Amino acid sequence: MRITVVICAYTERRWPDLVAAVESVAAQTVPVDQVLLVIDHNPSLAARAAAEIGGVSVLANENRRGLSGARNTALAHATGDIVVFLDDDASAASPDWLDLLLAPYSDPSVAAVGGAATPLWPDERPATLPAGSERGELDWVVGCTYTGQPVQLAEVRNLMGCNMSFRRTVFAAVGGFTEDMGRVGTVPVGCEETELCIRLRQHDPSARIVFEPRALVRHRVSPDRLSWSYLRRRSWGEGISKAAVSRLVGAGDALSTERAYTTRIIPAAFFRELLRLHVAGALALVVSVLFAAAGYARGKLTRANRELGPVSVGEWDRSAEDPPRFPYPARVLVRDRLTVLGEVTVAAGAEPDGLWDRPATEDERFATPSVTVVVPSAGRPELAARCVRSLLATGYPQLEIIVVDNRPEVPALRRLAASDDRIRYVPEPVRGLSNARNRGAAEASGEIIAFTDDDAVVDRLWLDRLVAEFADPAVDCVTGLVLPYALETPAQQWFEQWGGFGKGFRRTRFDARGASGSDDIRTGPLYPFAAGLFGSGNSMAWRAMSYRELGGCDPLLGAGSSTKSGEDLELFIRLLRTGGVLVYTPHAVVRHEHRRGLDDLIGQMRGYGTGLLPLFAVYVGRRPTELLAVARRMPGGIRHFLSDDSTRKRGRGEDFPPELSKAELRGVIIGPFALLRGLVTAPRRRLGLPEPLATAAVRAAEERVPLKLLRGSR
Repeated sequence: MRITVVICAYTERRWPDLVAAVESVAAQTVPVDQVLLVIDHNPSLAARAAAEIGGVSVLANENRRGLSGARNTALAHATGDIVVFLDDDASAASPDWLDLLLAPYSDPSVAAVGGAATPLWPDERPATLPAGSERGELDWVVGCTYTGQPVQLAEVRNLMGCNMSFRRTVFAAVGGFTEDMGRVGTVPVGCEETELCIRLRQHDPSARIVFEPRALVRHRVSPDRLSWSYLRRRSWGEGISKAAVSRLVGAGDALSTERAYTTRIIPAAFFRELLRLHVAGALALVVSVLFAAAGYARGKLTRANRELGPVSVGEWDRSAEDPPRFPYPARVLVRDRLTVLGEVTVAAGAEPDGLWDRPATEDERFATPSVTVVVPSAGRPELAARCVRSLLATGYPQLEIIVVDNRPEVPALRRLAASDDRIRYVPEPVRGLSNARNRGAAEASGEIIAFTDDDAVVDRLWLDRLVAEFADPAVDCVTGLVLPYALETPAQQWFEQWGGFGKGFRRTRFDARGASGSDDIRTGPLYPFAAGLFGSGNSMAWRAMSYRELGGCDPLLGAGSSTKSGEDLELFIRLLRTGGVLVYTPHAVVRHEHRRGLDDLIGQMRGYGTGLLPLFAVYVGRRPTELLAVARRMPGGIRHFLSDDSTRKRGRGEDFPPELSKAELRGVIIGPFALLRGLVTAPRRRLGLPEPLATAAVRAAEERVPLKLLRGSR
């Protein structure tokens, strides 16, 4: 039986505890075949661990930030028959910890085994965590075994995350940890292991989950976890987490253990503390229960937690592999080698079905011109690193990646650039997505300039499929298909109901006369001034000379400016109205990480509304001769925006929150005022690319053919 031990870490503040955890694993009487140390989006910690800790494989979290994502990264690399999870601030109490933890697996019906955790206090047990004996009723607040849990080998509903193990076959059967749950940094929420254990038992009722209290670890308790404020926050977070679990697996299973705990264990402890005249201890018990109940009620009642379960996202190449299965309902992208055929909805546990008759295009090979990919980032280095890794994984032969730091200086971005010769770090101190993109384009040396955002992950064929469209010398710009990176929260699913970034699965060619190649009605009386028609700025590529000749994105528009959005659509309109050609291809795929919470999504919708009118005002303001063309389409555009039966509202379900539509409308109303504020207060930055710093980019700019002359030869 091969053993893999997984330790996840996110901060250097726990370095001594992390080293102690690794050393305790090495000292076990049972040999360990593989130790995986997963670092959660902290490159400096990863570098230090790789340099100073021997005998482990150091991995960077390849998934979203958080403990669940880090654990899933480990599962993708684990080779052991049994996968053991140990926290970075926990260490085995004795050399036989692992031996005791693994012994129950001699019974083939045992699918998971967990052990106990005893707290290592910084001084003495605090009043906020009362105890009648060695264990306390509230020790779960600090991640330790609490009164009410078994004191000898017994079956349990779920295990504790700091000291647990599973057969690796469990994850193949039911999937990994739900990344919508679990601790992110210091945010005191969790229950991802509870949800996994319940999901396991629902999948296979005969599977046994065992608790072995003799398999003990010592769990470090930091001083910040001893305060009343932490007790309140942790209890509130527990309630929120339990509401999420009940939404996924049902309230009956989610609260079976908690009912006995709150009706028997807590009342007995409360009266014990009163008899001892420990008022603080009795109050702590009441506070914890009340805040956990309030958190649960909030989690059940808030619109951000409506009864929308998680939806898996996946991909299937029908030419190369058997159909996959998913533990939840899934949206599966179906492709045949280079061809994206479409997307199908799949029930939980079922195989993808459909799109069998749709033919694949031929595997055509094109030239590979030099490409520069510009990735703007504003204080999110962990996301930028994930995006850059996906770009490097494309294997494109002539690739330059420019990471534009729009919130200088972020040391992690400099370290990222230093990790590979193909990556360059460029600061752009003037805030705004348009300014960042234009700075990147000014520094680019590639014949093609591609753009994506730091919260996106590109497909391995993204660059190949974008560049292939430039085999037609008339094409100036290519946009691609943008799909969700995850659909684990209601907010992410509502964004897709709103319309998302996807523009369908048919290749379409746009020019001044209209659209061709689409099997639906993509143009109408609003063309080309219709919002969201051509693609998105987070997946677009340009001939370098075309982008520079147009002057790039308008600095008065876009994220980071007062108008919040609209810069990509205004640029697309400007291209088409000056005789350019844009191609949308569904075969170049990007996965975008949508906002996870309702409040963030409301802000995003308000931002999209804010930029709507300013983009037309800016376009006309710089080109007064276009006033009549825009004014003629304005009444139809207003009717389209307000109409309840417009195509853009047809995909919204009954649970679509009215707050989102209201936020978008509020944004439209304040848009003109936001533009005025930007004109008065924003740093002066003209339309056009800034002066480049790189000599290669200067030479490329000097040698380009003017766009107007090129179009005159078509």
